[in-house]
Amino acid sequence: MSAETPASNSSIAGLLKDLRDETTTLLRQEVALAKVEIRENVSQAAAQAVKTAVGSFVAYAGVIVVLLGVGQLFAFVFVRLGLEPSVAAWLAPVLIGMLVALAGWLMVARAKRAIARSDLVPRKTLDSLRANKEWAERKLQHS
Repeated sequence: MSAETPASNSSIAGLLKDLRDETTTLLRQEVALAKVEIRENVSQAAAQAVKTAVGSFVAYAGVIVVLLGVGQLFAFVFVRLGLEPSVAAWLAPVLIGMLVALAGWLMVARAKRAIARSDLVPRKTLDSLRANKEWAERKLQHS
């Protein structure tokens, strides 16, 4: 009976060592997977942030150009319609500027919604960790 005990202990010790080694390797692989997945998610979020910035700059440039060009045109039209030139000179650019600002705001809002929908959580890694936990629990139950 004492001969079986050392064999059982060495068998259990061997199994525990194997479990420890496999778990260590598995955790290293999971960390590597998490790094890759997070890097991909951050890259996607950065791309949406760039789109937001570009949309903002386009809106800003549009406000300036439209206020200068079309604002003068509208001021001319308002004067021709009988509006006082001093009122037409400020009213036309304000109206045009508001339209361009609205267009820019819509671009920024669309990009912000896309950023909000992006998922930075490493879902594949979490699923894999759950599966690994179940695997380790099954290994321990069979030991």
